[in-house]
Amino acid sequence: MTQNAGESYQLPDDRHLAQALDRAEAPDAKADDVARTMCLLLAAEVRDILTGHEYPAPFDATALKLLCTAEGAVRTSGAYWTGDGTRREFEEAGAEYHLDAWACELDNTNRDTWSPLCELLSDDGATVRYRLDLIRAAAL
Repeated sequence: MTQNAGESYQLPDDRHLAQALDRAEAPDAKADDVARTMCLLLAAEVRDILTGHEYPAPFDATALKLLCTAEGAVRTSGAYWTGDGTRREFEEAGAEYHLDAWACELDNTNRDTWSPLCELLSDDGATVRYRLDLIRAAAL
């Protein structure tokens, strides 16, 4: 892994990401392993969206907004934060769809693993809003 100018975090190469996904999709995968892998893949997907899959293009994202329903289902909101704390929305069409493919694997069964990577933003009883630390997620 190499750090490039403007990058917010480092990620394993695509081969290692694919291996992590294979382990998470195994029938005997533990809930906490699935959660760690999905957080890592969320960090990778944010990088992919922001760079247009052009590595080693620089990107500047440090956090991703997650929404958790009262039932425990997790999805993304389309918002992320940059290194200087600026809140932005993804401009790429379909960004939320790609991110939600990983976020939907986060739920109450593995909350003890993914929620420590988050800052609680708000809880109105119906939806809990979190800020996922992408730097910590990428280190998983």
